[in-house]
Amino acid sequence: MKFLRLAFYVLVAQLVLSGCAGEAVEETSSSSASEINFDAYVGRNASTRSGVTNITFLQDTLFNSGFGVFARYNYNGKILSLLDTEHVTWNKDQNHWAYTNTRFWPSNGTVDFYAFAPYNETVKMINPPGKAEPTYIWFPSYINPIDLVWANAKNKTKKDNPVKFTFNHALARFGFYITANNLTDGESITVQEVKLYCVSNNEHIGVFVMAGYLNLENGDWILDDNGTRWYYSWKPTGNDGEGPDVGKGPELKLDGDKLSNPNDIINNSPHSYIFIIPQEKREPFYLEITYTVERPGQSSQKVTVKKNLLDVLRKPGTNYCMFEEGKAYDFHLKLSPNPIHSRVTTNAKNWDVDVVNNVPCNQIGR
Repeated sequence: MKFLRLAFYVLVAQLVLSGCAGEAVEETSSSSASEINFDAYVGRNASTRSGVTNITFLQDTLFNSGFGVFARYNYNGKILSLLDTEHVTWNKDQNHWAYTNTRFWPSNGTVDFYAFAPYNETVKMINPPGKAEPTYIWFPSYINPIDLVWANAKNKTKKDNPVKFTFNHALARFGFYITANNLTDGESITVQEVKLYCVSNNEHIGVFVMAGYLNLENGDWILDDNGTRWYYSWKPTGNDGEGPDVGKGPELKLDGDKLSNPNDIINNSPHSYIFIIPQEKREPFYLEITYTVERPGQSSQKVTVKKNLLDVLRKPGTNYCMFEEGKAYDFHLKLSPNPIHSRVTTNAKNWDVDVVNNVPCNQIGR
């Protein structure tokens, strides 16, 4: 499956939802003045597997461009459905937003709106197990590993037109970049692979819970651990998120392999971030890198170093770390020809503001 990458910048898109009311809803008019309109805003600097999801992405013709919209009409103590997983897309010929099941403002009562992106026709609002709150959607990131965003606009009437959606990032983003320190004349480092994994019985196992229920009311999550977890690998020859290798998760892509001077940088490919349902981590999990040191006139040296990221991310005096929604976790792997001098640091930052935390760590052990 194609992994979608969302890189959001501040954007404004007026989405015009037009149509006729359901049987239980009294229409105010069939004129365009009564159509429900939306303004949509999303944050900057987010990313999904498909590339930039700005206004260009939203107005594209990809199967998941646009938004999914739910609308719930509150009338006389009852909640009626006006829209369910409605796909709002851009009409390039007529230069406006459109969808199939047109709706108008009711003459009485209020309407609650919920939205998500990228679009997926299978998404439904449901009650999670043990709760009578039908404002959740189930999200299996192992089936649809995207950067999910959500929004709502509550208690709206015609006087609130256009209804404003402000989209929020539902997930955490994981990425890294690699540089080389202490290179002497002629030395170079070639990176073969970066891995992310947990360990059980000396075997590599998956890292994160990959399913959960997202509440479109407030962005809260309920984890749904069905046992599916991936461990990850990045290589210069990786498939850039095209699909999982059965049993171990996706092999992703590095955007280069050679470090010849301190200014050289290797990143995970823009399509090879991973997105994490917000969750607590208490068990060790490792970032491991294998690289080869080349020295003029000498044989090459292959090196593998790793670091327990729990030690990097946990706060002093605690035994856990938390991956938070809306945060981008960018790890800096600083390699050295002498592996005992290799290090890793991380910046945990909001996707729409500057760095809020810079956490150094100890040396990476072999």
